[in-house]
Amino acid sequence: MIQSLEELIVPGRVLRLFCSFTNPPKEKFVVIVATNPLCMCFLINSNPTELQQSKKHLMDELVQVSKADGYDFLTNPQPSVLDCTYAADFDLDEVVAQLTQDASRAHGLLTDATRNRIVEVVKKSMTLEGGIAKIILRNLSGP
Repeated sequence: MIQSLEELIVPGRVLRLFCSFTNPPKEKFVVIVATNPLCMCFLINSNPTELQQSKKHLMDELVQVSKADGYDFLTNPQPSVLDCTYAADFDLDEVVAQLTQDASRAHGLLTDATRNRIVEVVKKSMTLEGGIAKIILRNLSGP
């Protein structure tokens, strides 16, 4: 039975969304890191960017995730990276619209280990704006 869409759109949920802001625009796996007061997501990338590879402080803000960690939708043989250097703003209505058209876009929740790792990274982040980091920590740490 399908849950209500509001139940699916929670911090820690992995979704596959069409991202119009990427270059080129494409389908991406994203992790919802905040829903209140803004809907924000971290992107999951196959590999670190060249810029990230050249800067240790950026590499330190990537969290490795793979099928072995329980993320069956990640099919790459090498681990993917959850990019905690940039929180993408998503329009909640747009997310709901994409899920309404295709409920298979909703994947599972982050494991506790991954969630804890993101929280550690965000606490020490040198790239996220302070107010954004606080919102993410409040949303991911939960009640």
